[in-house]
Amino acid sequence: MAREGLQIQGDFLAVERRLERLAMINFTAIHREIGEYILGTVHDRFKKGEGPDGKKWPASYRAKAEGGQTLVDTRHFQNSFDYRERPDRVDVGTNWPYARVHQEGRVIKPRKARALRFRIGDQWAVKKQVKIPARPVLGLNNEDQAEIREIVAEAIRRAIE
Repeated sequence: MAREGLQIQGDFLAVERRLERLAMINFTAIHREIGEYILGTVHDRFKKGEGPDGKKWPASYRAKAEGGQTLVDTRHFQNSFDYRERPDRVDVGTNWPYARVHQEGRVIKPRKARALRFRIGDQWAVKKQVKIPARPVLGLNNEDQAEIREIVAEAIRRAIE
């Protein structure tokens, strides 16, 4: 009985070259592009005053009393965000000490005093506790995820062309 075989013809050298280029993708460069994109979304969120989910941040006491935008009085917080690209990932974040409080929200209580004392505009306020609502800055929504997928897909397309 004769064996039937499968015969494939084609330009295997071209396929091999594309696979080699695919293996040489610079992931650090891709992560740098993703980091730049995410940093841009962070700055957009400060401009719009909204989280990754599109919900507006609750206005701060200062913004209500003095006008202006929540979390952008001095722009130190906004400008503290940065990214670090590596071959295996990109890290985006801030070293600003109160970032987590604003990202997640928290009730602030005095540690040693009987009350918190702080200034709002020209007035001093004394409170036993203050609830800081969550005002998330970091996070990926569906649009962000689609854009990151496109960044990766474009890098693959460039590599195999």
